[in-house]
Amino acid sequence: MATTDQEPEIAPDGVQEVPLTIARPLLTRMIEQAREDDLVSALTVRGRRRAYLVTPDFYERAIAALGEQTTEG
Repeated sequence: MATTDQEPEIAPDGVQEVPLTIARPLLTRMIEQAREDDLVSALTVRGRRRAYLVTPDFYERAIAALGEQTTEG
């Protein structure tokens, strides 16, 4: 496993930003942080967020909230 000088950073909005280039060896840790600490991680490419790692509960609540928003309008 390659080591890197780059470490994930917590952005001002509380999301942990992880460059995709270093995410693979950190994936297990990121999943544990999501489950145990409710920490959302964003996978980034060139500093731009491309995907998020969240718990199934978070995702299901977000989908339910979006469904409620679309039926209200």
